[in-house]
Amino acid sequence: MATVFDRGDLLYGGYKHTAHPDDDPRLTGRPDSTMLNRNESYEMAYFINRYMNQKGYLQISTGQKIERYLKEYGGSSRSHAEWRRILDNGAWA
Repeated sequence: MATVFDRGDLLYGGYKHTAHPDDDPRLTGRPDSTMLNRNESYEMAYFINRYMNQKGYLQISTGQKIERYLKEYGGSSRSHAEWRRILDNGAWA
């Protein structure tokens, strides 16, 4: 997976920068069922980068729009797969 978007591209402040090995989707191999922690920088960057790769998006500004939507969209915690379905509906664009 190519890195299009990383932690340095995140716009919002206040992220935690702790990675817990058993919660890191890069290590568990099961990112679709993992709950997305919208307060962890590594998790947000990983999710946004993965989504952008799947969709063929290349602009950092696109990733930042996705970040804004994820941070501001209310609701309960959701898995990576659930957030991807929500983003696929295009409400963030």
